[in-house]
Amino acid sequence: TTAVTVLSVSLALFLHRRDPLPIYGIYRRPGKFFFFKYWIFRFILYLRKRQTKRNGGFGFFNKPAEEMDKAQELSDSPKAFDAVFFHAVTQDGFYVVAGSERRKHNIVNGLFYVVVPGLGLLCSHKIPDTVLFDAKDDTFGAEGLLAQPLEPMKKWKLSYSGEMWLHINPTKQYRVMFNGVWTSNLPIFNFDTDLNPHLVASAIANEPWTLRYFRMLKKAHQSHYEQMGQMEATLAVESETYKLSNMAAFRDHSFGRERDWNLMHRYVFHMLFLEDGTRAAVGAICQPSTCSVLQTGYVYMPSGEIFTLEWCDFNLYQHGECGNPPKDYAFRFKAGERVYCVQVAVERESVHYVGWRWEARMVERFVTYRVDGVKGRGVSEWHYHSSRGRPPSARSQDPAWFSEIMSEYYT
Repeated sequence: TTAVTVLSVSLALFLHRRDPLPIYGIYRRPGKFFFFKYWIFRFILYLRKRQTKRNGGFGFFNKPAEEMDKAQELSDSPKAFDAVFFHAVTQDGFYVVAGSERRKHNIVNGLFYVVVPGLGLLCSHKIPDTVLFDAKDDTFGAEGLLAQPLEPMKKWKLSYSGEMWLHINPTKQYRVMFNGVWTSNLPIFNFDTDLNPHLVASAIANEPWTLRYFRMLKKAHQSHYEQMGQMEATLAVESETYKLSNMAAFRDHSFGRERDWNLMHRYVFHMLFLEDGTRAAVGAICQPSTCSVLQTGYVYMPSGEIFTLEWCDFNLYQHGECGNPPKDYAFRFKAGERVYCVQVAVERESVHYVGWRWEARMVERFVTYRVDGVKGRGVSEWHYHSSRGRPPSARSQDPAWFSEIMSEYYT
């Protein structure tokens, strides 16, 4: 009876123990049922992983590559989306960043940046706005920007033709033409199957489990995959032409039933290209309705091996929560058998907004890295939720019909 009493009291104390409050009221911390939920979800992921291994390991898809790596049919949701993102760098200081998020009504959230050593950062003509119109059906791009798949998981074409403005002096406009071919023979990293199960299970176990939560988890799910590669490009700025050879490059592709930027609180992604051939992507995501603390990432070794991120000490709530990201900072992460120490120094940055009401504020940063003494370059993107709204100056050239579909989108 004494043992039963002790057990009963211990159970009562455990059940009445309060869970720690979320940091800033947003970032959840492990509660009393964390380990139970963690192992339940680890088992679910284990069963999924067994199925994946039987079918092909890293980058496994349930559909053929040619069906995945192209413009997807948009769902019947007003917030349906299909998005691609590219960036490429040279170790002597050229950077290229392009993004195209397809939406209904032939609208694209599109952007293009290029950094030219000796000149500076050039921004596509509408930035900080990214709402572009008159996209052709099933294409990634509009108003001079275009990304085209040429060979599934192997080759894409990226082009831009139009005016760009100089970030340090917006009154200076330049006529820019860019033509690049992105190629890769490296495997895909598929977020549905390749993320470290410990990180995924920890993120899910942090959250309160309710029927509403799991419905939101299903509703907000997106397919997302990334791939490292290289790019050959020609860049013309007015009368000056640059041949950009063997650029280290990255791309991703995301699609799903819908993307609602209002759900996202913050994220930070670092994409690294080191001089020794090592490449990495490290992310921290806070979407409170699904995962308020989620870490993602992987390392591509020069040999072609991939190792998933096991842990990272970069916490969103410790870096720029007020909206002003730090210009120099460091963090550590582990992938494979190695712990990497990453030092970041920001060379240039620009702000643009995504969403028809500018719900997402993106700080696009062009950075240098030093990882355990090895130099590198890359891009870091810091996302913040924004409620400022799209200003009249950005709306002045919108077609008349655009305001009519806004009510459908934001119901």
